[in-house]
Amino acid sequence: AAPPCQEVIVSITPCLSFIKGQPDPAPGCCSGAKGLAKQANTKQDRQGICECLKGVLPKIGPYDPKRFPLIAQKCGINTLIPPISATTDCTK
Repeated sequence: AAPPCQEVIVSITPCLSFIKGQPDPAPGCCSGAKGLAKQANTKQDRQGICECLKGVLPKIGPYDPKRFPLIAQKCGINTLIPPISATTDCTK
């Protein structure tokens, strides 16, 4: 089952400064993202995580959805993280 939304929020919170424009993700961002990647085993898990982020992110203020895929790249995670915005289709 997908991790609870609260757990997703806690995992991704250290990444907020990065998706808002800071040059590098904080160490806590990488560890949180790696933990989430380990829990995103099925399409259903990934959809749950996506829906959670899609619902929460608009509340943090302006951010760049295109920086999400960079988290995986900069943290050495081999999971594809799509850009996530209010219009992201989490079924894909």
